[in-house]
Amino acid sequence: MTDLLQADDPIEDAPAAVKRARKGWARGYQPPEEARAVIKSMSRTRLGRSALTAGLDLAALLGLAVGGARAWRAFPGVGAAAASVAAVLLIGRFGRAQECMVHESSHRNWSRSSRWNDVLANLLSGYPTASRVSGYRAQHVIHHAHLGSPEDPDIQRYEEYKLEELTGLGGWRLVRAIGRRLPRYNWGWYTTIGTNPVTMAVSGAWYLVVFAAVALAAGSVGFAAAAWLHWLLGYALVLPVIRMIGEAGEHRYLAGDTVFNATISNLGWAHKWIVHPHGDGHHTLHHLWSSVPHHRIRRMHDSLATMDRDGYGGGVYWRARVLERVRQGLPR
Repeated sequence: MTDLLQADDPIEDAPAAVKRARKGWARGYQPPEEARAVIKSMSRTRLGRSALTAGLDLAALLGLAVGGARAWRAFPGVGAAAASVAAVLLIGRFGRAQECMVHESSHRNWSRSSRWNDVLANLLSGYPTASRVSGYRAQHVIHHAHLGSPEDPDIQRYEEYKLEELTGLGGWRLVRAIGRRLPRYNWGWYTTIGTNPVTMAVSGAWYLVVFAAVALAAGSVGFAAAAWLHWLLGYALVLPVIRMIGEAGEHRYLAGDTVFNATISNLGWAHKWIVHPHGDGHHTLHHLWSSVPHHRIRRMHDSLATMDRDGYGGGVYWRARVLERVRQGLPR
């Protein structure tokens, strides 16, 4: 039953690395028999839904960048500065949403057809975030297939940047802890997801096309450059902070020894809207059934919590607030 319910990760994209990796932790959870049909039904993809989700993120990013630039024409200095800061902060959040959609596509959760899955995800989410689905997938498949093993790239990052030390921190302690880690962390992220000079060149060409269109529409290269600067600042200053908080909250490697008890579901409002958009907060379920797409995973969580109140509902580790100490067992 486990093999039937567990979706196959796309290991053909990194066969040598996967074969070399030592065995990871056991799953640590088996669903009740009556959940089988629900789990299978929740694995259906909808390419149009995923493409629309990513397209709306992209439209929001472009609107925020243009709005931030236009604010300097429409408002006095202080008002323009406030609008620019707000735009940059929101751009960082939507950049995180784009990264979540690249992650989705690495599991072919846009479409089981790798051609359309990868092409659309690259155009709408990958190239804007200096990533490519194939490069992301090559490393991420090892994380899923061998979670907890020394070859797991996420456990390597947790150890290198001591991400679990962020749990339970708040206020200035958290700000200082993030600040100390941020420069090396951000560089390490792009090397981990396989960003290379070719990917960077394609990403640069993508931005050149987009903001050349903005320049033509506005009749001003300077205006387009100002809009691009807002986008760049959001991705350079805000997105890495959100990403680090998100990554630090996904696993508890030091205390866990199975996929189920080492993976955290982040279920609060700030997780849903800022840190883990597009269902990314349901990380426990994602590791148990990685083929469930973003638009179905919350329903699957609710269904499984109802059907298996003691096993899943009583055993899952989760948070309601960002990086708080984990709780075990959902409220009834």
